Amino acid sequence: MRRNKMEDLVKWKHKKDKQPLLLLGARQVGKTYLIKDFAKKEYKNSIYINFEQEPQMKEIFERDLVPERIISELELITMRKINPDDTIIIFDEIQLEMKAITSLKYFAESDMNYSIIGAGSLLGVAIQRETLSFPVGKVEIHYLYPFTFDEFLMSLELDVYIDQISKCYHSNTLMPEVVHNKLMERYHHYLYVGGMPAAINGYLENNRDIVSFDRNIHTNIINAYIADMSKYTTKAEVLKVQGIYKTIPDQLAADYKKFKYSLVEKGAKQLTYGSSIEWLLLSQLSLECPRVNRGEIPLSVYKDSKSFKLFLSDVGLLMSMTKVPYIIMVREGEHNLFKGAITENYVAQQLVAKSIDIYYWKNNAHEVDFIIQKEDQVIPIEVKSSSNKRSRSLKAYIDQYSPTQSIRISSKNFGFSGGIKSVPLYGAYLIGE
Repeated sequence: MRRNKMEDLVKWKHKKDKQPLLLLGARQVGKTYLIKDFAKKEYKNSIYINFEQEPQMKEIFERDLVPERIISELELITMRKINPDDTIIIFDEIQLEMKAITSLKYFAESDMNYSIIGAGSLLGVAIQRETLSFPVGKVEIHYLYPFTFDEFLMSLELDVYIDQISKCYHSNTLMPEVVHNKLMERYHHYLYVGGMPAAINGYLENNRDIVSFDRNIHTNIINAYIADMSKYTTKAEVLKVQGIYKTIPDQLAADYKKFKYSLVEKGAKQLTYGSSIEWLLLSQLSLECPRVNRGEIPLSVYKDSKSFKLFLSDVGLLMSMTKVPYIIMVREGEHNLFKGAITENYVAQQLVAKSIDIYYWKNNAHEVDFIIQKEDQVIPIEVKSSSNKRSRSLKAYIDQYSPTQSIRISSKNFGFSGGIKSVPLYGAYLIGE
């Protein structure tokens, strides 16, 4: 399966003085497949170490962290010569050996310019909790998320649509109606399947038959996440982390959508659950969307840390957890509160995967679903699950702040009217380009 992140890895490879690279991402988003595919295509040789499958390999880092000795031992163990010019070294599940992470500092300072990638499903959590061991400024950090919609199209070998979506997006021209309808159908399939590689493979193996798609694939992923919570948190914290994760659909189903600690436990406070939310964010199982009080640059300054929304990292997992029928998302006139929440989760997933910080704006009477900052612009984004054109909140924001660009995402075709750029739901991944 092709990923957009491959381009970034290729650029990293050709840097003259590249640092070791850390690839962060939730479990089962495709990190191992991507780096192995990259190694196969771009290097003559590769050394692959998985600290979960081969815990004995941790011994290499016990004596000292001198790169020359580590390389020499790796050569003896693997019986392969490591040439910096044509060999890549991969440390998978590197969060299980913090000394290996620390060693990256010394590899970065080495004159040999080795190609080293470290990856791990809970690497973000490990880095945060082992700050003294982390080689600050000596590694290049990248993030991998579930498949975005354009990557989903690539997995279906529908690349021809990607070029056309980009053309219509940048020129504000209509997508041919027949193609628009086909893409909306694929979008609805994506909502149900989501962006997890295992789910997409299951969808493809089932001849793209959405009706008989096996949701047990999602159930297995969710169970694996919950098992990780038990394995990689303290006994005191695990129930809190699990409680928050399981209530995210309930949070999104509420009219206000703002995260309420009381939905997790009656009388719960931020002081009690704050670290548990941080665990979910660092493990990339959840996405945070804080409220901003002003639509001005820099948005981060106007963030209200007490008011935020939590989304799931993958919309397919969200639909599976709530058992929303596929037909609910397809019906154009269907009035369903949670349908809107699912659509917002989808958009949040597309934006975050493109390295965009997401916020929402709210005053006493109005709320805009997403606010993003692009260079010297603040862009309000309103999300509609259907073709509904009512945009009272967006217009209220425009009247107050006069943004140079405003966007409405809905099932309507591309267009531009009344100072608002119309983007169909399948084009959300392009926002921010």
